[in-house]
Amino acid sequence: MMIMKEKLFRAITYDEKFGPKILMLSPTDFCNLSCKICWRLKKDATFNQPSSNFLKQIIREAKEMGVETIDLTGGGEPLLRKDILEIMILVKNLGMKGIITTNSTLLKREHLEKIVEMGWDEINFSLDGSIPSINDYIRGKNVFRKVIKVIELLQHIKKNRKSLKPIERLSFVITKKNLNNIEDYIKFTKKLKVNAINFSVLFEWESNKEFWLQNKKEKVDEILQRSLKLAQKLDIKNNLKSIIDFGIQEHPPPKFCFAPWYMLFINANREAMACCTLASLYQNVLGKVNSLEEIWYGKKMEALRKRMKRRIFFKECKNCLPEFIQVFNQLNDEMEK
Repeated sequence: MMIMKEKLFRAITYDEKFGPKILMLSPTDFCNLSCKICWRLKKDATFNQPSSNFLKQIIREAKEMGVETIDLTGGGEPLLRKDILEIMILVKNLGMKGIITTNSTLLKREHLEKIVEMGWDEINFSLDGSIPSINDYIRGKNVFRKVIKVIELLQHIKKNRKSLKPIERLSFVITKKNLNNIEDYIKFTKKLKVNAINFSVLFEWESNKEFWLQNKKEKVDEILQRSLKLAQKLDIKNNLKSIIDFGIQEHPPPKFCFAPWYMLFINANREAMACCTLASLYQNVLGKVNSLEEIWYGKKMEALRKRMKRRIFFKECKNCLPEFIQVFNQLNDEMEK
C-alpha cells in the first residue's frame, strides 16, 4: 500500500503515468425491478447495455494497466446478462479483485455455486429495510424474502465448500422511509450473520421526492450516531463515521480529488467518467470508450487532472460520497507532509 501511495503521489506531482486501481463497469442499465428510488424512473432515462466483447476487452486492458479491482456496478441488474458469469470468471482468471452489486432476485443455486468456485471476492446485496414492509415498499413485492433466501443459500454453499469468499455485504440507501429502521437493520444484519453494511446517500431525483430527507439534519445525525455505536458494539463493519463527519446531503468537496488518478467509471453506454458521483449525476463525460488506455491518457482526462491539481471542483463535487472524502482527505494530508 505504501509503494502504491508513493507512485500515486509521484504521478500527481511529476505527471508520471499511473494506471487506475479501481475500474467500475456498468454491465447493464436494464433491471427486473422498478425500485421507487432508482434513476431509471426518471422521465428522461435511457437504457443501454455494452457487448460482451467490449467488457472482456476492457477487463483485459485493465489488467495490463495495473487495475487491482473490477467493480461491476451501475444502474441495472447484472444477472440479466447471460454472460455475467463468464465476465466474472475472466476477472478472477486475470488475478483481479471482483465486486458485484445485485438485487439478488435472479441469483439461483447454480450461479452461487460457480461464484464460490471461482473465488469471487465480494457481493453487495441491495436491501433497504430489516422487514418486508419497508424494503418491499421501495423495491417491490416479495423482494425481501428472495434476498434473504439467497444470502442464506450462499452461506450454506460457502460452509460446505469451506470457503470464506465471497464476502457478503448489505447495501442500504438512507431515505425518509427507512431512516428510523437503521438500528433494527444493524441488529438484523448481525442475526443474518453478515458482518458488513454499506450505507449510501440517496441521489435525489424528482421521481423519488417522497424519499428525500429534506431538512432533518439533527434527527439524521442523532440516529446515525446511535447506529454507529450499535454497529461498533455488534462488530458490524460500516461507513457511518464518514457520513456523520461529512454530512448526508451537500457538503464541501475533499481537500484534493484523487479520483482522476485512481479510478474510472464506464457506464453501460460505454461512456467514461472520473468517479461514481459524476456518473450517477451524468456529468462531465470524458468520452466514448474504445480503448481503456486511450481514454485514461486522453486529452480530456489530462485536462481534468490539471483542473483537479488546481483544486477547481465541479458543482457536483458537493455530492461526493462521504467515504471518498474521508479517504481523499487522508491521502492529501500524507501527500502534503
